[in-house]
Amino acid sequence: MKFLLFWIVSAAVAVRAFEGDGTFYGAGGNGAQGACMLQPGFNGVATTVAMNHEQFEGGAACGRCVRVLGSGSGAGSGMTPIVGPIYAVVDNECPECRHGDVDMGLGGDGRWRIAWEYVSCDEARGNGRRGLRGSPPSIEEQQAWLAMLQKK
Repeated sequence: MKFLLFWIVSAAVAVRAFEGDGTFYGAGGNGAQGACMLQPGFNGVATTVAMNHEQFEGGAACGRCVRVLGSGSGAGSGMTPIVGPIYAVVDNECPECRHGDVDMGLGGDGRWRIAWEYVSCDEARGNGRRGLRGSPPSIEEQQAWLAMLQKK
């Protein structure tokens, strides 16, 4: 009985990672409020993302915080691969994005393979690093990417 209870609780708190493509819609969303109508810096998190239509869930994702990690693979003329981690708050919907995709409110270009998961906004506030760069991901970043995918 104790084992069953432990298993149920463990399954309930397990973190689920999603895979998709990361794209860009401009630094800070160009100052515009997204579909969520949140004020800039909502929950103390400056970076924003637009969630794909399915996972936007009619607005239920508004105000939730995410951690995005990238593999560094993809394509773009600006050569700004997403490697991460990038912490952001959902403030908009991306109707044309597929399940697992997020559109980053950052300056950049291209379509990059990512994995992301919901995190507490406390964690996001404390880790505002923007993980964009023109060089390949480090060994540590590659290991973090693989670890997130293994949680699936």
